[in-house]
Amino acid sequence: MIVSKAHYHSTTIVRTKLSLLVSTTLLLLTAVDHRALCCASEHTAVLAEVNGETIDEAAVQDRIKAIHKYKPPIHAEGGAGSIKILDLLEEMIDEALIIQESHRIGLDREPDFEKKLEASIRNQSIIRLRKEEVLDKTNVSEEDLLDYFRTHYERDGRAPQEEFEKKKREIRKKLRKEREKALSENFVAMLRKQADVWIDRELVASLDPEKDYAGRASVLARVNGQPIPLDDMVHDMKSAFRQRASMYSRSRTSSKREEILEDLRQRTLDGLITYVLVEQEALRRNYTKDQAFRDIITKRKHALLIHEFKERIVYPLAIPTKKQLTKYYQEHIDDFGKSYEVWFSEIILPTRKEAEKALKELKAGANFEYLAARVSERWRPRGKHVWVTADQFPPTVRNEIDRLKVGQLSKVLADGRQYRIIKLKGKRGGKPEPFSRVAGSLEKIVARLNFNIVLSDYLSRLRKESNVKINKNALKGIEQRFRAKPTEEAETTKPGS
Repeated sequence: MIVSKAHYHSTTIVRTKLSLLVSTTLLLLTAVDHRALCCASEHTAVLAEVNGETIDEAAVQDRIKAIHKYKPPIHAEGGAGSIKILDLLEEMIDEALIIQESHRIGLDREPDFEKKLEASIRNQSIIRLRKEEVLDKTNVSEEDLLDYFRTHYERDGRAPQEEFEKKKREIRKKLRKEREKALSENFVAMLRKQADVWIDRELVASLDPEKDYAGRASVLARVNGQPIPLDDMVHDMKSAFRQRASMYSRSRTSSKREEILEDLRQRTLDGLITYVLVEQEALRRNYTKDQAFRDIITKRKHALLIHEFKERIVYPLAIPTKKQLTKYYQEHIDDFGKSYEVWFSEIILPTRKEAEKALKELKAGANFEYLAARVSERWRPRGKHVWVTADQFPPTVRNEIDRLKVGQLSKVLADGRQYRIIKLKGKRGGKPEPFSRVAGSLEKIVARLNFNIVLSDYLSRLRKESNVKINKNALKGIEQRFRAKPTEEAETTKPGS
């Protein structure tokens, strides 16, 4: 099907508007980037200066609150779950130096980085739009809960109040989900009704997820002039097809298979159109005018810069040589036993999202045992000293345990329908595996050690070349306040609440 000139003209206008919006946002962020390096406020004490950029008390308190939700009271020093304010401040100084160095060498001007930041702006805009149009408008009153309970749970006579209290949380969650779904669908329907959507129906009808369309550059649809490439449709169709492969294989007739494929095409196309419509509306509202939104994007920009610096500058210098691998293997040969035993703690969660969140908190300094007791589906109390053979673990878990040193955390490990995070507390026994069998694990271990050395050396050089000042009086003041009273009481919120 031929695309009209009007469609091409409309596409140019849409692209230009979106490009201008994102470019304006990036300029705004660049303008405030150095001033707001660590979100300094005029109303709190400055704890440190890094080449003229300030890190204030509010920024440190925000960092402490972000370490993890499920924490015991945090004090300036000593005790389980404690945080040393000075160590935290030094970490923030290192981050500030990395951000400044990233600007100096131009990482923020690299096309790949700009694309990632643009994607972050779009994602945050969509999150803000959903909050405005769905979450903030979803209300469930006590009366709604009671009405639902009476309709679905009461039988002959009135159910006791304690039964209602037990079911209340479950009912609230169900009603919120239903109302959020309805609001989302209505909002998308409104956007769809107002939109100018063109679809190449002939091309859509010809698509088959089992065929290869590589190298075929085509536009499948346009939403207010913005193109949806054929590649996007094919990618999403293939993903959905793989997830439902067994269902498609059971379709015995060609007509039934075509019916299933038609549904797959339509669902995939609707999803792509919906995403574009929501993205366009989110960007149209230009949330970058709001300072709080810009602060979120600035923090995201800094996190991206730190990640890019480590990935593109530090990591290439940390790739281990064969000599380094051999040396480490010989010096730590007892760590590579075949049938060794381990002593460990673990956190088990039902979803990867929850597990990744818990791992992030642990890496930020959360106390493992404290967090495990509050969020893990199964938890052995602290002090229960049990050794088990590593052979009993499934391969993915065993491979990770092979890599871990005592005291280290695993990554999130998929184990059936559960997700595990393991903290290795001890390792003993076992005959050593040959070098060739553990080369992969060795490379990861030595690369991580090299990475830490290279990063530390780079930061040491930056500190020597920089003007870093710590306000010892202000630091002492915040440490005294933390000793006297925790910044935040331990939260007792359970997962899913």
